[in-house]
Amino acid sequence: MKMGLNSDQFELVFMETKTIEIRLNDEKRRRLHVGDSICFYNVADETQQLVRRVKSLRQFSTFADLYSQYSPESVGSAPEDDVAQMVADTYTIYTPEQEKQWGVLAIGI
Repeated sequence: MKMGLNSDQFELVFMETKTIEIRLNDEKRRRLHVGDSICFYNVADETQQLVRRVKSLRQFSTFADLYSQYSPESVGSAPEDDVAQMVADTYTIYTPEQEKQWGVLAIGI
């Protein structure tokens, strides 16, 4: 499976600082299984790619529930970010309506 990442998040996955990828639990992500490979690409330069294996999958109802279970660094946020800030940042990518429709997924990589 291929998934795009913004440059900053791509770099964090490359450096193995970010170990949890956050996505909606939509139809595409529901096909993921532990042991599958994900090819991440940098949306700013699609020639930059890296492959990570899925180590775990955890479903949550909300981003707030998910973020309360992980350190900010593991999900690609700044160490000083709190759950409210991480949720606000995520709502610039996904809408609350999408969150409610699909739920969210923590992909351990």
